[in-house]
Amino acid sequence: MGKADRNAPDAPVPDFAYTDRHDGRVFVRLLDGDGKYRKKTIGYLTDSAAGAERMIPNRYFRDKYRELYAESCPEVIIPPRELSMGMYALTLGITAKNGLYDDLVNVYGPVFANVILDYAMFLVSHPRGEVLSFAENMTGEVLFEDRLRSESWYADFFARKLNEDSHHEFRIKLAQRLKSQGLKKVWLAMTDGGVSEFCYENKTPSGKTAVCREKGGKSCCIYALDASSGQPVTYFVCEDGVPGNQAFQKAAAMMSAFLGSLDAEIEGIILGSGFAKEQVFEIIAEHNWKYVILLPSDARGHLEMTRKCGDAIRWKSAYLICDDAVQGETLFGISGKEKLFSMPERRSAVCLYYDGARGSIRSAKLLKRIQAAARKAREAISRNTAVIIPPDLEKYIVIDREGIDRDGIDRESAEQKIAVRYDELDNSLASLGFFSLAVSQGIDPARAISIFRMRDAAETPYAVLESQNDTVFRGNSSAGRQNRFAPWFISSLIRYEIAKACRKLELDADEMIQSMEQVSLTYTAEDKYEAAGILTSEAKALLGEFGIAEDTLERLAAQFNDRSRTDSRNPVRSVPAGDFPVMRRNSHQVGKHVSSPGKTASDIPDDGSVRDESLPKEKSKGGRPKGKKDSKPRKGRSDKGKIRGSYGKNKNSPLP
Repeated sequence: MGKADRNAPDAPVPDFAYTDRHDGRVFVRLLDGDGKYRKKTIGYLTDSAAGAERMIPNRYFRDKYRELYAESCPEVIIPPRELSMGMYALTLGITAKNGLYDDLVNVYGPVFANVILDYAMFLVSHPRGEVLSFAENMTGEVLFEDRLRSESWYADFFARKLNEDSHHEFRIKLAQRLKSQGLKKVWLAMTDGGVSEFCYENKTPSGKTAVCREKGGKSCCIYALDASSGQPVTYFVCEDGVPGNQAFQKAAAMMSAFLGSLDAEIEGIILGSGFAKEQVFEIIAEHNWKYVILLPSDARGHLEMTRKCGDAIRWKSAYLICDDAVQGETLFGISGKEKLFSMPERRSAVCLYYDGARGSIRSAKLLKRIQAAARKAREAISRNTAVIIPPDLEKYIVIDREGIDRDGIDRESAEQKIAVRYDELDNSLASLGFFSLAVSQGIDPARAISIFRMRDAAETPYAVLESQNDTVFRGNSSAGRQNRFAPWFISSLIRYEIAKACRKLELDADEMIQSMEQVSLTYTAEDKYEAAGILTSEAKALLGEFGIAEDTLERLAAQFNDRSRTDSRNPVRSVPAGDFPVMRRNSHQVGKHVSSPGKTASDIPDDGSVRDESLPKEKSKGGRPKGKKDSKPRKGRSDKGKIRGSYGKNKNSPLP
């Protein structure tokens, strides 16, 4: 017996069904395998009037008789009361301005281009450190596609619908356009599964600090960045992407050949700590490239520089780095020459950095965790229960059975049976906030960090991409794993444009990306969406950099409302052109629109001609304009010897 959905509207009882007026069941008779008939309930009576019986259908009726169920209980789709449009408007403005949308449509077609842009938009807007699926994060967002699809649909799309030939055609179109804009030199970079724990620590919207650490992956990607601006230029995927010799050589060979066809020179390479290996340095030397490579926290070169110069640069203004790449940050740096690894004997220039703000935040966080863990351990001892200390804090907190505190005084209370290793804690606190870059000779700390930060636009969405391996990118095919880099590279181009505009406006890129969620559409009583939400001055300035004004949002809302009528014929998205028609403000012409858009009412005279804006405006002399009639007839004036309201009407008047 199927469960009835009593929220659904009732339906007429089918002609082939029977009713049981004793218990109100509606059923059909089915012939089973033994040749006997049995009853199968399909609903419950709500109206038993003869000839007009109605019932509430159950799940069996819904699944077995789909057409009848659809006729009697049509699906009611309730539009979301609010949709976030900010990220869509920002992405649309960026891709329309730099020609990226046209390139995608010409290569992949408008439908596939919209799907790729939706996933790229997700990689840009996804909060760092939070593992959310595409469907979870993009529900309630205005998309380039007409609707949000299932995770399995996107998995099948990236595994079967895209191919490497299309990706390469897109690379060629983009690279040719950048070459025409003056591309001369590039820096190479390579993904190796994450970003630096030193340079990319950020707070999530929930207030928790998220850290992405370097790790290897099954596939990697080598990409090129414009040496003058940091803009992503092109990319190639290498399937055997465990950080090491083979992946590096194969990817570097493909990239060198492609850039050679564009007459672009490779100046150097930027790598994360996963590639800080002796074999990689040997390959770099063979190509005679410059390099900027992040050293692991346990590398000898980093430890030696921290020991020798850490105290010298910590909060010392003489070593403060002033560069656009670290605008608004408290970053101090110094350079030296050290042996990079314990073995072999490779020496290189090393730039040591101290991030004052983040070092202080991480120190405070570590102290709070130790205090909380020690308090819980003391409470466990007092309750005579098992003491549980987090594994990463075991080197700081120990159980002191003798109860000896730091001051050396013996105490027998249970509270003093937990001891903190203060020497170990002080050493850890002293190292927080430091990181090192191995660089080529002649690259100073300011230049080195500027080069290293060029990969931010690509590595930030790549960390999000890596978190999606268990959802859309399930690794069920090599094609699916390689095709995932297409939306990633598109997202790096979008994030680069956002970061560039935010530097110009002196805004934080991550904060502005998250603030786009507040630019929204609201479903009104007129059964349509209208632009609403919070549009701050900062958001208005950022959107304005890409041609999205406040009235453009209203036109985008109208464009979104029209999708149900036009989407099947034209899935291409565009920034609505033109301004709203201007209305004349004269009382006798209210409601009539000026034929020429983009002009205000004060710029258009009554005769329909457009005033030359280069000429100064004439100052009004006051009074009625010459030749203009009164709206009401004026009466006679008494100071001319006429009685107001009587002249011409009273023939017995003594006045002539």
